[in-house]
Amino acid sequence: MKKTSLTILAFAFIAVCLTSAHAIPTGKSNESGDYLSGTGLSDRLSAGIYTGSIEREVEYLNTLTVLESQQTMLYLGLDLTRWLTLFVSGGLADHQVGLLESESTQKAEAGILLNLIDHDILDSSFFEDKLRLNAGASWGYTEAEWLGSEVRWQEGTAFITVSIVNDTTGNKIFNPNSVAVYVGPFYNYIDSDDIRLEDDFGFMAGIEVFMTDHITLDLGLRHMDAMTYEGGVHIRF
Repeated sequence: MKKTSLTILAFAFIAVCLTSAHAIPTGKSNESGDYLSGTGLSDRLSAGIYTGSIEREVEYLNTLTVLESQQTMLYLGLDLTRWLTLFVSGGLADHQVGLLESESTQKAEAGILLNLIDHDILDSSFFEDKLRLNAGASWGYTEAEWLGSEVRWQEGTAFITVSIVNDTTGNKIFNPNSVAVYVGPFYNYIDSDDIRLEDDFGFMAGIEVFMTDHITLDLGLRHMDAMTYEGGVHIRF
């Protein structure tokens, strides 16, 4: 009953999240050995694609307005240890501030991903199998052109999430290895001569579907000044 209920939840969440979103690579693994607290071996390389949008209240030209950013990024990660991954990413971004739109521009990022705690839950209950703690941070560069002027900024993002993982082995109607539900806070910062970010903190939540040992789908939501959705496909080699 527990696994069937989680399966229904997973499909319902996927149906809601069929839209673009703002994300950084989550880098989460379904192997306990890939955590600081755990045992086993780690793969060295990972890659993927993620897409997203985020809305933030900013000050631009001495006016309080909304900055909406949409991006689609490819990334490549390298595991320095079984629990620490470095990644670089690049792609396209669209930025709109108030009613001012900018043509698509490039965005580049680099960051770290941390798998910290992997803890088995022994009590038989809903979402019972594992409790995990993950964290990550990135620093990126992008730009936009509004009113004929180029506006450049650097952007930092950091997050920490708690995940509850349910192994779906034995489920007759759901083939993936496992499903994880996660939630946690994130921090966003903009460094620019032209833009000042009003709010720094938000929260994120979502669901990961570990299709195989190497392929993970990540769908979620992120809230800062408005609710947006996020998604990505992650491959561990």
